[in-house]
Amino acid sequence: MSDGPHILLTNDDGIDAPGLRALADELSSIGTVRVLAPADNRSAVGRSLTYGRTAGEDDEPAIGFENAQFSSPVPHADHDLGYAIDGTPCDCVVVGLGALDPEPDVVVAGCNPGANLGAYVLSRSGTVSAAMEAAFLDTPSVAVSMDTLGHDGDLTPGSFAEPAALAADLVEYALEHDVFERVDYFNVNTPGPHRETTAVELTRPSTVYEMDGSVENGEFRLHNRLWEQMADGSIPDEPGTDRRAILADRTSISPLSVPYRSTAHEALDRFVDEYPA
Repeated sequence: MSDGPHILLTNDDGIDAPGLRALADELSSIGTVRVLAPADNRSAVGRSLTYGRTAGEDDEPAIGFENAQFSSPVPHADHDLGYAIDGTPCDCVVVGLGALDPEPDVVVAGCNPGANLGAYVLSRSGTVSAAMEAAFLDTPSVAVSMDTLGHDGDLTPGSFAEPAALAADLVEYALEHDVFERVDYFNVNTPGPHRETTAVELTRPSTVYEMDGSVENGEFRLHNRLWEQMADGSIPDEPGTDRRAILADRTSISPLSVPYRSTAHEALDRFVDEYPA
């Protein structure tokens, strides 16, 4: 569809993931889709980049201008959907926005099998981080995830039909109505295929964060209390938050912006004023 938007599609689960295929098929109905996605699973890598590393090396990138690498190759392979990138979701976004011609009008990331909910998740999730990376590069974007908690069975492209259709509708509507003049990126989460969606809701990311650690039988362990609470329906989130919406079988759309907010404080002013030069 040459007269529609040019869409860069990526994910963090790898180019063969069924959620990516579902989005590619659905987004093709509204525009031209080009896929640059990791060759393999890169879930939860956040906004990490492979910049400064040679493929296969485990060494840390060189430090200092005399050893700095100002350009780094990004190995890739052709794929029937586009390009399989030996890198992270953010690698895919940076390369796609810089190398594709014409330049993409919008970036879509997903669809992730598993919800990405809460403010603490935004920079941890590879899916949301790809959308955030695009926003920092002045390109509007949408991160799309589907809650699979409690879902039994395999996931196919058809399992992602609802979030894929919503993503296409949202991209088309937001571009047509200049929504991206005020919104940098969206974090979208839908209920899974094993549940019936009751409504669509504009939300804000929950600020509740309940990870903790312990020592059990001499081993360190991490505990995600929020997932436990979601499983039994007892989450502490307020109405209007993304996690509360998903628990109520509503699709959550969080309109978000970058950059991170800076906070002023009089005590910090005194610190820098009094610190010896």
